[in-house]
Amino acid sequence: MQIQTVIFLLSILISSFVIALVSQQKHRIRGAISLATISISLVIWSSAYLLYNSQLFFFSKTVLLATIYFCSVIVASAQLIFSLACSNRPHWITRLVVGLLLVQPLLTQILFWVQPWRNIFFINQGSQAGTLSYQTGVWAHVNLIYLYTFEVASFLLLLDTFIRKPRTLLNQSGMILIGSFIPLIFRFAAITDLVPPTSFDPSIIAYSLAVILFSYGFFRSRLIEIMPVTRDAIVDGMQDGWMVTDSLNRIIDINPAAEKLTGLSYEKVYGRSMDQVLPDWLNVTKVFEGIKELDVRRSVKTKGVWRYLNIRISNLTDLYEKQMGYLIVWRDITERRMVDDSRKRARDEMFAIINTISNTASNAMSMDEFLSESIYQIMSPFRSQAVLYFLVDQNSKEENDQKMIMASHYGLPNDFSNSMKDMPVSLSMFNSEFMDKQPVLINDIQTDPRLPPLMNKLDFSCMLIAPLTVVKDDDRIVLGCLCLARSEGMAYTPDEIIRLTVISDQIAALINNDRRRQVNIALSERQRLLRDLHDSVSQKLYGLVTLTEAAQAAQEAGSPIEPSIVLEKIGENARQAVKEMRLFLYEMQPMDLKKEGLASVLHNRLAAVEGRADVKARLLTDEKISLSNDKEVALYFISQEALNNILRHAHAKSISVTLKQTRQNVVLEIIDDGRGFDPQKVDRGGMGLHNMKERASQVNGKLKIVSKPGKGTKIVVTVAKQQVQ
Repeated sequence: MQIQTVIFLLSILISSFVIALVSQQKHRIRGAISLATISISLVIWSSAYLLYNSQLFFFSKTVLLATIYFCSVIVASAQLIFSLACSNRPHWITRLVVGLLLVQPLLTQILFWVQPWRNIFFINQGSQAGTLSYQTGVWAHVNLIYLYTFEVASFLLLLDTFIRKPRTLLNQSGMILIGSFIPLIFRFAAITDLVPPTSFDPSIIAYSLAVILFSYGFFRSRLIEIMPVTRDAIVDGMQDGWMVTDSLNRIIDINPAAEKLTGLSYEKVYGRSMDQVLPDWLNVTKVFEGIKELDVRRSVKTKGVWRYLNIRISNLTDLYEKQMGYLIVWRDITERRMVDDSRKRARDEMFAIINTISNTASNAMSMDEFLSESIYQIMSPFRSQAVLYFLVDQNSKEENDQKMIMASHYGLPNDFSNSMKDMPVSLSMFNSEFMDKQPVLINDIQTDPRLPPLMNKLDFSCMLIAPLTVVKDDDRIVLGCLCLARSEGMAYTPDEIIRLTVISDQIAALINNDRRRQVNIALSERQRLLRDLHDSVSQKLYGLVTLTEAAQAAQEAGSPIEPSIVLEKIGENARQAVKEMRLFLYEMQPMDLKKEGLASVLHNRLAAVEGRADVKARLLTDEKISLSNDKEVALYFISQEALNNILRHAHAKSISVTLKQTRQNVVLEIIDDGRGFDPQKVDRGGMGLHNMKERASQVNGKLKIVSKPGKGTKIVVTVAKQQVQ
């Protein structure tokens, strides 16, 4: 009795020490939970036996026996789970497996506590008094078979794992193997009566020794860092298809991933030629000759679905470098290929949109037209039902008083668009992007407080607001924002937000370039007008002043002057100044040639300038002149240059402009009765002749000038008419 008590106490002490050790480093030990379960069960098991044998029956003897039964089964089950974890089979430890392991201990408790099952299964009917003990009754034999099966399975699992490892690792793992074998030794000794019968189960000693050896194997031999990894755990568990063929191209091994990929089992392909099994796949004997390693990509059809594979083929050689066969590894890259293709399509689509928007900006006649056209390039790719452009009001002088003007929109009801023509920048929907210059995603338009109440009423689900920003003086300036809205479906994805950010930056750059171009045009036009004023009107006014001062000086000096001659010269200069001023004012007016047409623009010119300058002007034109826009522009500027020259230099009394159409061409004739000139003696480029020739050549036209001094001038321009399809 004394020795048994010492054994129980030692078991409790050892198990408690292992529990403390495992609890400190459980994150580093594979199977730590099951090892702790074994130790805890041993503590309870030994304590129950200690109380049972000490005959301190303030604990019920029946309760102690039930506890002993329960702990003995739990220890064996925990050892089995520990062996699964240490043999790289944690995927076997499922809820179903754990549930099945709990069936026997729960069934034991039910039979033990319910009469008359206790008398049937747990009491030895052949004994003198029908005693109840742990080692008597039918169930004791059933329990023994159950425990013995688990102990054998645990040992075989660990033996199968460690026996394949190098000798060094086998020596380190020897303690774990011995620990799993000790319960079997004690169990076999008890069954064969090699040890004398005792009043307690000697398995307590066996499991206590096993726990010591398990702990020693882990902590002393540092198997925490060198966990056993088997060939089956790697090859059979890998996601890549793995196949081995011999030198005759016959399949001799294949893993589950390859079976799944090809749709063929190991039994069906073993020993068969790869050409027969997979005729549409890679023929290694023909492709791989003389190459040590080959890496190719193939698309194959398996189970009715096309898969994209990365195939790596390697030579297998023996110790004498003689070819033994091939190792083929298939990596399924279908999902990665689909993601890459999707990203490539999105990238190509984005570049196509940017290119289309850039072309739209080049062909648009105004900023309003560009914004309206760009909306249709954005709506479809982003699956949006409404697009809005807001631009910062350039007329706002004070920063605190800035407004957003709705420059263009599509998809808004008329009453809403009229009410949102201008909104203060201080609104939350604008303020966030002015501060952060980042896109703003509004997932619920109806409830988002950042939007004004009027926009909360819109029948859309979500909105994406992208700022239109440009870099100026190392700082990002916000020109406005681009708003997209969806009426249904999912919110805008991060990928769509990134794409819209790139597109909005491109649109902002185009808007900024257009504004800079308009400013440059305005400055250039202003400089030209100043130059024209200086060269024409100001010169004529200076001539008037000179004539007047000369006549006045001659009169004061008593020199004879002819008033009629002086007044005639003053009148001529004054009339010429009026002509120049009318021409100047006409050129300042906007001209819409595309809208009004060439004939109408020429008529307005003759009426506004020549008609008010005492010049008899006449325009003759055929109906329905067929000309492209670029040719109309060229003819207009040629006629304008010719009329300006006549007004400034020819001193003509009448001008005739004829625009007629023949079968193949359109002919513009401008005839005046002015001074005329000798075309051979005119300086190169003088009187704008060079500009007229350049304009005509740009549209493949012909320019003819006929003039003699004192005989007037005739200018004829011939261009091909636009053919009607």
